[in-house]
Amino acid sequence: MPTLAQKKDCTGCAACFNACNHGCLEMKRNEEGFEYPQIDLDRCVECKLCERSCPVVTPLENRNSDSPQAYAVWNNTDRTVSSSGGAFSSFARYVIAQGGIVYGTAFDNNLHLCHQGVETVEGLVPLRGSKYVQSEIGNVYKDIRKYLHTGRWVLFCGTPCQVAGLKDYLHKDYNHLVLLDLACHGVPSDSVWQSYLQKLTERFAGVRPSAFEFRRRNGWGFAPSVSFHQKLRPIYGVDALYMEAFDKSALFRECCYHCPYAQPQRVGDCSLADFWGLGRYGVPFKHDVMKGVSLVLANNEKGERLMRQLKDTFLEERTLKEALAENANLNRPSPMNPRRNEIIAAFLDKNKSLEAIDKEFHLVNHSIKETVKMYASKWHLFEIVKRMYNFYKSHR
Repeated sequence: MPTLAQKKDCTGCAACFNACNHGCLEMKRNEEGFEYPQIDLDRCVECKLCERSCPVVTPLENRNSDSPQAYAVWNNTDRTVSSSGGAFSSFARYVIAQGGIVYGTAFDNNLHLCHQGVETVEGLVPLRGSKYVQSEIGNVYKDIRKYLHTGRWVLFCGTPCQVAGLKDYLHKDYNHLVLLDLACHGVPSDSVWQSYLQKLTERFAGVRPSAFEFRRRNGWGFAPSVSFHQKLRPIYGVDALYMEAFDKSALFRECCYHCPYAQPQRVGDCSLADFWGLGRYGVPFKHDVMKGVSLVLANNEKGERLMRQLKDTFLEERTLKEALAENANLNRPSPMNPRRNEIIAAFLDKNKSLEAIDKEFHLVNHSIKETVKMYASKWHLFEIVKRMYNFYKSHR
């Protein structure tokens, strides 16, 4: 029988599922909604392709630099339609210009997150923006291998464990394959996400959101927004309880809390993150950051070459020390919330409202200070103060 990752270590990357050519392995959800591989022993021929494709059981040697070059980046065209600086769009536009295909995550009509490929710049729209839920890989790794064998350029952007899964599945590098890993806090399950959406629907008189944005795109911030009939509206407090629990590391997959990829030596050719703390650790950054700035780590020679090929893109070299200063998950995994199991169970309980969950676990900070901050965010007062501060910093 093939040896796969233990439950506590399995990332759900689906490399094993893609590797099985006999249809005897499925990804099944557990009681928390996370997908794990399940082998049909009656059909298994013990070829062990699934075992050889598992990045936990048979990890490939990581030859990327442990001190990558850091860059402050934004895409001049797509900066204001992205969560930070639009660095993903710069890489994606380059690959599409080579006649390639770009794989990223997008929501379907039921707000179920899946990896999908697009071949046009217009197709990048649903792939942009941060999405804090584990995506379904499906047969994407198989599709990528087919395209690579024809010589076509491919870009894959995902969590580090998904990038590691694809690399183990392919078992070789390709000059025309671009791998982008994300600075990842951890991933909640689709089941928890869908349960939250249902509870949110109940708070809005039975009207289900048609779209959800975890991060604002017309500025640099965290306020989530929901869309009803094509109109976005920010949500706060109990309405945003999913993100409150996310920020407290209460919803993640078990393996996320001891993630081996949460370190400066990354698995992708380049790594993408927000450049939090830019200009506060060393050399001042004399540009306006209010529209968002991406952090890109060039992790190997291919990554460095790609950086030099990007068009319509602002680049500035920065130190790795500055890049890591306020990006904790580039240094270490998120710590497990001590009530993680209970909080996930509460979100999955159909009989518990968002108010009841908050009352039980105190996820929302209802202090006067936080209430003032909430209203300041609603009225955009923070933006005014930040603009004044950035103007002062760039002109002193």
